[in-house]
Amino acid sequence: MRTRSACLRSLCTGLLVAACFAAASGEASGQIVAPQGFTARDHVASLEDQLINRLRAAEEQQRGYIRRVTAAVRSGQLESRLVVAIYRYSLLRYPQYPFPYFERAMRYEAGKRGVYLPPVQLIATTPGEARSLR
Repeated sequence: MRTRSACLRSLCTGLLVAACFAAASGEASGQIVAPQGFTARDHVASLEDQLINRLRAAEEQQRGYIRRVTAAVRSGQLESRLVVAIYRYSLLRYPQYPFPYFERAMRYEAGKRGVYLPPVQLIATTPGEARSLR
């Protein structure tokens, strides 16, 4: 029979090895990060970063779609409060994977305002840009 101290010692050794593996890999999983930098003076992530992370936009096409939406906000075609409202709606609708609800509702509301947003399947992306295939 193992003593309590031997069990505790083996548990600590296992945790130490796991921590070393995590530190050596240099990658953290569980959060999708946008390619933009985040400086120390920024206290809040940008709208694009928030949308990519909270909507779980894992594919490059989905990130391109979010870049297109945030570009429409920056150009004044869409209001940021509309985008945030749809973002919150999609999180309430299906918290595990809210992106499809965001895309559908965003296309509908943008269409009512005369702004064309293509379906995410029609967005071809290259690093740093999103363009429509049509």
